[in-house]
Amino acid sequence: MANAIDIGDFAKTLAAELNKYTEDIAEGVKQATDETAQELLKNTKADAPVRKRRYQKAISIKTVFENDLEKRVRWYVKAPHYRLSHLLEKGHATRNGGRAAAYPHIAKNEETAKTKFVERVERVVKNGGK
Repeated sequence: MANAIDIGDFAKTLAAELNKYTEDIAEGVKQATDETAQELLKNTKADAPVRKRRYQKAISIKTVFENDLEKRVRWYVKAPHYRLSHLLEKGHATRNGGRAAAYPHIAKNEETAKTKFVERVERVVKNGGK
């Protein structure tokens, strides 16, 4: 049987339950953020072109912002190799007038990460934060 709540305490009790629910959802979304970021990192490193592995080793993630309800994680390529990201992804003109081949490794993994993150967040919200 449910607990009896005095009508005067109803607003306070409802606010407390909604606050608890919000915290559970926020923790679930933060966990989904971490899982998706780690998966994106692993996949882009695996798909990145391998020459001397310097570019692969420079691919990284870091937490940019975090508070009780929000977490932001940034995928990036460390200096000085960040300059190669666009050139490798899109291809580029060479010195002798030809074209260098493109190695698309960022865009496809980005799209996969976006869809998986949305699925994970939807699962968290449907399960009440679990």
